[in-house]
Amino acid sequence: MGTLPVDEHDIAAVTARLAGVGAESVTLAAVDYAWGSPATAGLWRAEVAHAPTPPARSFVKLLRHPRLWPRLELIPEGPPRDFFLTTFPWRFELDMALSGIAGVLPDGMRMPQLRHHEHFDDDHICLWSELVDERTGPWSTDELGRAAYLLGRLAARRHEGAEVNEQLPEICRQLPRGAALRYLVEGRVLVGASAELADDDLWAHPAMMQAVATTGDHDLRGDLLAMLDLALPVLAELDRLPQTFAHGDASVQNILICDGEDDLVVIDWGFGSLLAVGFDLGQLLVGPMHAGLTPASEIRAIDAVIFPAYLEGLADEGYAVGADDVRFGYLGSLFARSVFTALPSDELASSTVTGDELALLTLERVRLTRAMLDLTAPVIKARLGFPAPTRVEGPR
Repeated sequence: MGTLPVDEHDIAAVTARLAGVGAESVTLAAVDYAWGSPATAGLWRAEVAHAPTPPARSFVKLLRHPRLWPRLELIPEGPPRDFFLTTFPWRFELDMALSGIAGVLPDGMRMPQLRHHEHFDDDHICLWSELVDERTGPWSTDELGRAAYLLGRLAARRHEGAEVNEQLPEICRQLPRGAALRYLVEGRVLVGASAELADDDLWAHPAMMQAVATTGDHDLRGDLLAMLDLALPVLAELDRLPQTFAHGDASVQNILICDGEDDLVVIDWGFGSLLAVGFDLGQLLVGPMHAGLTPASEIRAIDAVIFPAYLEGLADEGYAVGADDVRFGYLGSLFARSVFTALPSDELASSTVTGDELALLTLERVRLTRAMLDLTAPVIKARLGFPAPTRVEGPR
């Protein structure tokens, strides 16, 4: 079966069929989304008027094969693109939902109910799930600590060799340890971010010059380029640590607080390979900052809460692993994944964000980049046996 165009009319027709009503009774509201995932083709909230049986509301997600990703040109042609197109797990969210992962979650976490999935063609699968009432706004430090504790328990349950891992999608068991993080680092970081950081135009942009002047952080560019050489040694060291199957993208956008319930709702599983214990803490730490919900100045206060909470979660599941190993798994993964990609390169190179908004975004991302570098660099240097960095604490 060949690829067919899939649009809102197709989504509405299936929604109506599932509800036993006519298509005119279905209202779809597109969900605003930062379209970074190659697999996500669309998100909607579906409302069904006069539905004979509940539920009347669903969250709808359209998955697509990465060959249809509008930004495919970012992947170089030849072997890199061929590898991407043949290995990217574009239907991973569905596979995880069908794997029984909901039964592995510790008390206090749950998955939204998957109500239906539809294969439109070989390149499109659509998911209809429970529409949860997500609470918006910042998380408290205590809430982040609770999430870290539960992520620790989840990681312990899914440690390398655990019987529950036999239920995971086949791709998870095929990939070597650290493969998902290594793929991101070798492409997005060592190719993409490396070129961006070396680009004089990025640093000469008025918003970037203003941010550097405001913070006084004139060493940031040089420090980033110097530390970039440690990305591959960090990956090698991460692969030697105890491994677990993590959530993979445990930001506050994917671990949801919902009105009227105590459980955290887990969505959008990512990074299907084994990863170093502690991996999920990196996204839990900086996800709120990427989303503009929490200032970079809070990074150490949050770190001081989520790290011991995660250790407690591991211990409560009886998973014995050294705190130093967990610390490096956490901060080494954060270093490799996020330190070099936080600057708003796309926004600075385009006109999607302008004026005061761009200036504020750039200023906060400069602060976030420095905060992550200051947090991770001493741990990286010590673990790899390098002399202590000449500069650890940057401007605030």
